[in-house]
Amino acid sequence: MADVIAIDGGDGTPPEPNWRSIFGRAADRAAASAYWREVISELRTAEKLAVANSHSIKRLVVAYVSYDRCAKEVAKSGPVMKAPKTGVPTYSPWWSTMNAADSQASALEKALCITPRDRGTGAKVAKKARQQAGGGYLKSRG
Repeated sequence: MADVIAIDGGDGTPPEPNWRSIFGRAADRAAASAYWREVISELRTAEKLAVANSHSIKRLVVAYVSYDRCAKEVAKSGPVMKAPKTGVPTYSPWWSTMNAADSQASALEKALCITPRDRGTGAKVAKKARQQAGGGYLKSRG
C-alpha cells in the first residue's frame, strides 16, 4: 500500500505564508500571523474559506500590517508635514501610504465578503463529498 502524503491546503485551509520573506521586523511578522489566523477563522465560520483565496488573504494581511505601521508614524508626526525643499505643507508619506493600505484592505474585505454588510453575500464554498468505502453498499457498524 502506498504512503499517504498530506498536501498543504488539502483540507480547504490555505497554508500560512512565510512572513519572514515579507516583513523584516518580528513585531510585523507576529501581527501578520495573528491577522492571518483571524481572517482564516472568519472565512471558515462563514463557510467561505478556499485555498484559491490564499493570495487575496495574504494581500489583505499585508495591507493590515502596513496600515498599522503607518498609523503609528502618523500618530507621532501627524498627517501633514513641511516639504523638505520648499517648506510647503504636504501630506506625510506615512499618511498617504496608510490611506492606500486602507483602500486596499477595504476592497479585499469586500471581495472576500468579510465586512458585516457583505457577510450575507457571496456563495459558500461547496465541500467535497466524502467517498464511501465499498461504493455505498457496506453498512456502518458504529
